[in-house]
Amino acid sequence: MRQLGKGHSVKFFAPGAVDRSIRSLVPSGMASGVPIRLIDIIRWAIHGTCEDIGHHLLYWARQGLDHHRRFAAYKKYISDWDLEVLRNAWLQSESQLLEEMYWTAEVAKMSPDINSVPLVSERIKRLGVTKMVDARMAEEQEQEVNHEVDPGRSTGIKHRPPRASKVQPARHVIHEDIREFVETGKLRRSSIHISPLLAPINMVKTLDSAAEWSPSPLATEDFITTILNSGGVGLTEYLRPVNWILSSGSGKNSIVVVISPYEANELLPIIRKGNKVRLHIYAPRVTPSMRSFSDLTFYSIPESPARPWSAPAHIRTELDLFAGQLYFDSREEYERVCVLLALSMAHPKAEYSELDGFVPLAYRTGKSSPLARSRIPILKRLLELRWKGKGYGYHGTHMGQVLNGKRLSEETLSGLST
Repeated sequence: MRQLGKGHSVKFFAPGAVDRSIRSLVPSGMASGVPIRLIDIIRWAIHGTCEDIGHHLLYWARQGLDHHRRFAAYKKYISDWDLEVLRNAWLQSESQLLEEMYWTAEVAKMSPDINSVPLVSERIKRLGVTKMVDARMAEEQEQEVNHEVDPGRSTGIKHRPPRASKVQPARHVIHEDIREFVETGKLRRSSIHISPLLAPINMVKTLDSAAEWSPSPLATEDFITTILNSGGVGLTEYLRPVNWILSSGSGKNSIVVVISPYEANELLPIIRKGNKVRLHIYAPRVTPSMRSFSDLTFYSIPESPARPWSAPAHIRTELDLFAGQLYFDSREEYERVCVLLALSMAHPKAEYSELDGFVPLAYRTGKSSPLARSRIPILKRLLELRWKGKGYGYHGTHMGQVLNGKRLSEETLSGLST
C-alpha cells in the first residue's frame, strides 16, 4: 500500500468467508450480488482491529497491573533494601482453589486489583469494557486444551506423539446396490453394501427406535472402508470426510446416502442422465463466517426443480455430528443437539447430571432423547480424529463448548439465525 499515487489502483481479492463477513457488517445489509465498496472493506478492517483489541485487553491490563506492582516494590526496595518486598511483588501464586478456577459468577465484574491502578482502569473504561475475567485463568484453560505438544522437543528425549501405523489403502469398488439406487432412486431392502452412517459411533439402533430421529442417513461401503482389513467398524485415523451425498424421495421418505469422491466421479454421468437421485455437495461448518451446507441446497445435480428439496431436520443434525461440524447454524440446531444428546442444557430443572453434562433417563425434565447412556466421549474422539493437525482446535467452538458441558451464552445464541 506504500507509495500509491496518481494513476495507481488497488484491487482486493478475498475468499467467500471474508466476503460474507464484510457484507454482514454493512448497517443496512447487502445482497450477495451487490459489489463491495472500499468503505465496506475499511469498516471490516477496523471492526477486526477493535475485536482483536477487545480480545487482548485483559492480558494488557494484567501486564499493566504487574508492572505497577513491581515498579512500586522497586521504589520501596531502593529506600530500605528489603529483598522480601521485591520477592512478594514478583512471585505469583501458581495454585488456585477449585472455586477460584471453575466457579462461574452470575455477573462478571471488574477485578478490584485493576481498579486499584487508576491509569489502567481509566483506559479500560474509555474502551467501554465493564467486565473482565482473570487473564491467568484464561491462559491456564488455553494450556489445558493445547493437547498437541511435542514433549521431546526441548529435552532431547526421543518421545513423539503417537502416529497412525502404516496400512494399505482399500481398493475402490462400486457395488451393484449403489448403481441400482442411482438408476432407480430406490434401495434394496437386503443391501449389504450400504449401511448406517452413524454405525462407527454406535448410535444407529437407538436412533432408529425413535420416529423423530429416523430414518438415519446411510453410507456406502466404499465411503466407510478406507484401509484393508478394517471392515469399516469403529473410529480410525483414516476417516473419510463427508463431501458427496446422494438423495431421493422427500420428507420422512427421504433416502440420504453418503458416498466417496470416487463414486461421485464414476456415477456422475448416470446421475445426470437418470434424474432419479440428486448429488449434493456438503462440507461441515468449521469457522463462524463460513456458510452452512447442512440443508444440502447449496449445489445439486441435477439442479433443484421448481420445488427444491432440503434435508429433514434430523438428517441435518446427524450428518453434522458425524462430519464434525463445529458451529451451529441456528438456535434450533443447538437446542436439537442438546435434546438428542440428553444434555443438562435441554433439562434445566434436572436434579442430577453426569460429569460430562449427560442427564440419565430418571432425571430428565425436558424433551425426551432416545439415548440411555452418554455419547459425549465417543463424539469427542470423533472431533479429535476429524480435526487433529488441521488447524481447527474444537474446544472453543460451539460444538466444543457443548461437549464440555458448557451452555452457549445468550450473546452467542442471539447471533445465530432463528
